[in-house]
Amino acid sequence: IMSKRDQVKAPPEVKTAIEGLRASEEPYKYLVVGYSSKNTLCVVAEGTGGLGEAKEAGLFPNDKARYALLRAAHKVEMARTVKFAFVDWTPTGVKPLRRGLLSTHKGQVQALFQPYHVWLQCSHEKELDPKTISAKIGFSSGTANYTMSAEEKKNRTEHKTVKVVKSDKKTNTFQVNTTGITKTRKLKLERGGDDILQAVKSVRSDLDPLQWLLVTYKDHNTLQLEAKDEGDVQEMCDKLTDDQVYYGFFRVEENFDDKVKNTVKFGFVTLICDNLSPIFKGKLSTHRGFVTGLFEPFHEEFKISAKSDISEEIIRGTIRKTMFTDNTILQKSALPSSKPIGTQKKLTEKKGGSIKPAVPIKAGRTGKVKFTDAAEFKGMMTAIRSDTDPTTWLAVKYIKKGVMETMGSGEGGWKELSSMLDAKANYIQFGLLRVVDQIDNSATVKFVYFKIQPVGVSPMLKGFCNTQKGAIDGMFMPYHVDFFRNDPAELTAEMIKDKVGSASGSKSHVKDKVEK
Repeated sequence: IMSKRDQVKAPPEVKTAIEGLRASEEPYKYLVVGYSSKNTLCVVAEGTGGLGEAKEAGLFPNDKARYALLRAAHKVEMARTVKFAFVDWTPTGVKPLRRGLLSTHKGQVQALFQPYHVWLQCSHEKELDPKTISAKIGFSSGTANYTMSAEEKKNRTEHKTVKVVKSDKKTNTFQVNTTGITKTRKLKLERGGDDILQAVKSVRSDLDPLQWLLVTYKDHNTLQLEAKDEGDVQEMCDKLTDDQVYYGFFRVEENFDDKVKNTVKFGFVTLICDNLSPIFKGKLSTHRGFVTGLFEPFHEEFKISAKSDISEEIIRGTIRKTMFTDNTILQKSALPSSKPIGTQKKLTEKKGGSIKPAVPIKAGRTGKVKFTDAAEFKGMMTAIRSDTDPTTWLAVKYIKKGVMETMGSGEGGWKELSSMLDAKANYIQFGLLRVVDQIDNSATVKFVYFKIQPVGVSPMLKGFCNTQKGAIDGMFMPYHVDFFRNDPAELTAEMIKDKVGSASGSKSHVKDKVEK
């Protein structure tokens, strides 16, 4: 149980600085936050020169804790994407008692700085390396090939990863370093190598009808374009055989509405059949870096050993689950009621103040959690999950050990839900919000889970609630992102939109029509 002296205080200027960094148009920017007292945060510095500038300015002393939020722009082909890194600086010079107190702040501080893509704990100056942090951001977002420096590429080559070290543009011949596995050999594209590269571009293009391509080995060191077609991805699967090595690249679309362009996803397939010799399989592993580089970036990779391991049904099912669209993609009939955050109007609150006999809700090993009206809660949950019901939010409260009560539900999105949550209450509140996430030109439904634990809640009630956390969380699953706050005023529709977008990879595409 957290006492009041362990609670972190974040003044408005700290929250404003965080929001300002996120909204900035600068490609690189940093914010460093420290403590003005034992539990109160303060802004130490802001800048646009990146981590290197902050480090040189002495903003990370050896005897004081610091938190930093870094903004970095990375390039994926022709598109720029912005990533955030959170740095937790607790140097070895911090006294043991202070370090112990800081450990109780971790969760609160992380929640303050969320969302971010990379979290780094640093205690030595050498760990504050801009190149290392840039590489971690790149790997976390799948853009590592676009963010690695020449030195990092060299290091990866030395660790037996296949990397291009020399290129002859006329012959499309690439020298591949496979030191430690086999002798250095030349992996090259066949005379039609340009055809492979052009086919990849065609599959990516919305203006080209090409849907998939297959690449195989002409001999042990030469890649060739085996097939390509404008048909569906099942045709690609049918072309595979169990006596060859195949690399496949394809595009699929998730159906949404006849009037809206479908969401396009790219996939990469590697088929290495079981009857290949171990020596050749070992050699193939040294080619992987170069081969995947021809097709990156893609949303999903499929590694198989037999033709029967892949089909269009398997591909679509896997991609939908990965992109959180499995069973949550909007249907035609649901479109009118599935509106973006904060656009709905109707509000339904629970009437009457009497508490009905508690009805148990199935829970996990942490014990039973009871609702004063289980049927009402079940109806609210059914409504918010339905694509044909306009309900977009529900709220409940934990009022005593093992007992919960519904607060209300409605169609008004975050604006209405936030009005129902009370930072001065003596009970703990939970909410579920249904939002629409725009991915390219297609809309998908996402669920956001909230826990609001006011400062004034008694330690005993907090303890009871924490022991049943698994059971309570389980009643709201599945959800895509979650927030834990002491005051709902700490959250905005924009923050919710950003976190949903970051989780689904559509951050810059989440609908802007948000009622703040």
